Formats: sequence, structure tokens, C-alpha cells
Amino acid sequence: MQIFHLNYPNDYKIKTEPTSMAVGYFDGVHKGHQEVINKAIEVAEQQNHKRGVMTFHPHPLSVLKGTQLTDFLITSLDEKIELFNQMDIDYLYIVEFNKDLAKLSPNEFVDKFFVDLNVKHVVGGFDFSFGHKGSGKIQQMDEYAGDRLTYSVVNKVTFEDEKISSTRIRETLDHGEMDLTEKLLGRPFSISAEVIKGHQRGRTIGYPTANLDISVEHKLPKVGIYAVRASVNGQRYFGMANIGYNPTFTNDIQRPIVEVYLFEFNKDIYGEIIEVEFYKYIRNEEKFNDVESLIERMKEDEKETKKFFQIQT
Repeated sequence: MQIFHLNYPNDYKIKTEPTSMAVGYFDGVHKGHQEVINKAIEVAEQQNHKRGVMTFHPHPLSVLKGTQLTDFLITSLDEKIELFNQMDIDYLYIVEFNKDLAKLSPNEFVDKFFVDLNVKHVVGGFDFSFGHKGSGKIQQMDEYAGDRLTYSVVNKVTFEDEKISSTRIRETLDHGEMDLTEKLLGRPFSISAEVIKGHQRGRTIGYPTANLDISVEHKLPKVGIYAVRASVNGQRYFGMANIGYNPTFTNDIQRPIVEVYLFEFNKDIYGEIIEVEFYKYIRNEEKFNDVESLIERMKEDEKETKKFFQIQT
């Protein structure tokens, strides 16, 4: 997969082969997004085009509101890139969303980011808009492009009679509904992050954890204990994750931290990027009167997690 970083008005002109391209922000790359991308792939195969995806970074809301998003993005840019790569895309266009780009009219946007990039077919979701204040609609592409390209509109994708959307997935994460989240995403919710040093309390109580360095923009599931599976250097391990504030030990943590305890694992992985998949919400985070009570409860959590994963003990 070739990746092109485009920045308007400074650096956005490139030469590529004829392309069928899916366009959208695609936060989460959920099942609705996958329909859009798969449609672009289908047309590419029919027309002998390159398979393309265009996404934007940073999130338009952060630019238009002039503030950093917090606890919002279902997928980081790196996570999205990996998901697109798994879909066997040829070209990935990452367009920097800035105020100059936001001022473009729909016609200017189509000229510069579709026609000039040799895009022959554009695929968008039914609610995709572009151009100044979102005034451009994918359904009106004929007005902007004429006969210079063709386009497809993917209708609303639903689950249990409700639209699959990034907003809906954020709500399921807020409730710790990992099974429903997985159905909407088409895969378990996951976070990829670097392992950093924490207070190292876990190793003193027999539960050494990997602390994850997660951007404040990244959405976190509901505070609590989870059954997880992590990928570390190509190997996969079952384990438990705690998302929370460590109330037994401290009261000065502002944002929930994510700590992962992996079964049958004792390697030093500081500085490594690991991917953690969240499968089941076990319980809420609690404040214990003493460390012994915490350890006893963690032993119960471990039993429940191993039962969920059908791990023999």
C-alpha cells in the first residue's frame, strides 16, 4: 500500500494511476465504512483501476472548533492505516484537514482531490459531505464533476434496525458493551500503544502490568476490568486489563490509565508497541481497604477471565 500525505495548498499534487476511491474520515473503520471501501474495491476490479482510500487528519472537529478532542477517536491514524492495509488497498491518501482545505467549495474540492488525482470513480456513504461547511453532497457529484468521473453512494448500513455509526460505537464503549461493539466494528475493539513505565505496583503484588501510553484523543471503554487478548511481537496472549484511576493506591489520577496483565508472560517490553483487544467487561473498578483484598479480587477476576476464554487452569 502506497501512502500519500497531501497538504493543501502547499503539497497536494501527485500523479497516480486511474483509481477507484472510497472517501471519508472513517473513524473506527466499522462495518458501514467497510461497505464503502469494499464498493470502491469492487469497482476497481471491474474497471481495472487502483484501489484507493482517502481519509483526513486531524479530525475536522478539532480544526473547526480549535481545540483538541478528548476521549473521542475510536481509531488513531496509525490504527486506521493498519486496518486499510489489511483490506489490500493500493493507494491511501491522507489529506491534512486545515482551515484552507475547509474553505474550498465543493467544485474546487472535487477538482483538486478527485479529478487532478486521476480518480475515475468515487465512493462515499449516503451522509458524506465535503467542501465549505459541508455544502457538497456525494449525491450531487454530477454537478461538480460532470463526466470526468463516476460515483457510487452506499446506503445506510444497520445492525438491529439502527444505523452503524462512530457515534453509536462510542456509546457502546461508554457502557462497556464489548460484544455489541465487536458486532458493529466487525472485529474486537482494540488499542495499539507503546508500553511505558508506571509505578510498578503490580509486580509487588504478583500482577505485573504493562502500562499503555495512549493519546488523550483516543476513546477508552468504560472504566473497569476487562478480559483481553494482546499481540506482542507477533505473539498473542490472553490477559486482563484495568482501565481506571487506581483508587486503592492514589486519588490524583486525572485521566483513566490502561494497564494490561498478560497470563504466562514475563518479558520486558518497555518501548514496544502492543495491540490490546477488549472482549468482555468483567466488573467496575473498586477501591479496596487493603492490598490483600485487592489481590483476592484480582484472583477472582483472573478465574472469570480464563473461564471466558476457556483457558484450562
